[in-house]
Amino acid sequence: MDTNHTITLSAADHRKSRLSACAYFLIDGMIFGTWATLIPSFKAKFQLDEGQLGIALFGMVIGALISMPLVGQVISRRGSRPVLLCLAPAFCVALVTLALAPAFVWLVTAALLFGAVKGAFDVTINSQAIAVENAGTKPIMATFQALWSSGGLIAALFASMALKQGVSPLVIASTVAISLACLAMIAAGNLISGDATHSDSPEKQSGFKLPNQRLIRIGVLACMALFAEGVMMDWSAVYTKSVAGAADWLAPVAYGVFSLSMAGGRLSGDYFTAKLGPVGVLKVSGTLTTIGLLIIVLVQFWPATFVGLLFSGVGLSNLVPVLFGAGGRAHEGGAGKGIAAVSMMGYLGFLAGPPLIGGLSHLIGLPGAFSLVVIFALFIAIRGGAMLRPVPN
Repeated sequence: MDTNHTITLSAADHRKSRLSACAYFLIDGMIFGTWATLIPSFKAKFQLDEGQLGIALFGMVIGALISMPLVGQVISRRGSRPVLLCLAPAFCVALVTLALAPAFVWLVTAALLFGAVKGAFDVTINSQAIAVENAGTKPIMATFQALWSSGGLIAALFASMALKQGVSPLVIASTVAISLACLAMIAAGNLISGDATHSDSPEKQSGFKLPNQRLIRIGVLACMALFAEGVMMDWSAVYTKSVAGAADWLAPVAYGVFSLSMAGGRLSGDYFTAKLGPVGVLKVSGTLTTIGLLIIVLVQFWPATFVGLLFSGVGLSNLVPVLFGAGGRAHEGGAGKGIAAVSMMGYLGFLAGPPLIGGLSHLIGLPGAFSLVVIFALFIAIRGGAMLRPVPN
């Protein structure tokens, strides 16, 4: 799919399309944030250990890996707007399905469905975002990513307050789902149309081609960065409760702290990238993430965990914009193809990280499993800059 396809819009229409895309990124963040903050409740409901919870999270991985390449083909033929119109209500229903699961096997099945819709939604909303950005005059991807993080923060605060008042996970999930389905309907009218890129010409039907060496290296960094991000999102609330000793109602705030620091870091990301350059951002980001994770692993007390989440959230916040941008410049076929390749490698880490940590924690405990994330962050800090630079001829 050639995501360099440009659509011409007036300034007013572009502003409306940008707001609609922002709304859908907010929806994506809130739905995923609601799931993440309710994980401890599901764990308690079915009396799961970390290994069993990892199985449910792995169901999400399988679902997403099935849906992501398939939805890319649909987008190339139909465009991102009609696909989003179908996926938004399906995403809301999938969230409620998780809360309705009556037994562990049904939770795994619901997680499989949720992961499939989540993966498809992510590919589609990012395709829409690229179309909106290409229709304008300046980069705006950081803003969209900040809205995604803000959605997670809003969901965490809402779920925390609701749980403190004794509201059930089903009521929480249903309230979020109905509200966001309404928001999706309101924002749908200004989504960009006409970004389908499929062509039957022989020139467009080129065969599979392996990414070049530089793109693979950037993809490895994106996989590590999103591995860490996915682990922090899915396991922060569980870690804060089961390891750091936070109360049930306080544990979801951990996800909110992480999401707030991610949002704040992304809102300032363009400024710091201009000041430090992409290589400098990788070094600083990797260092901050390492410091935060070491605090979480070594000081197992919930106030320290919150401080560690703050550091790691700021550190991780701008890795994706930098690496996706570098991927766009590294692909000889154009920015869109480079971003798509790096995105797929990155999302593999994002989706595979949480269940892998679950499996490791069953063997060596959560703090020991989190040490793997520390290693990835340290690698990015030390070697990320060298891997980002062009490969010498």
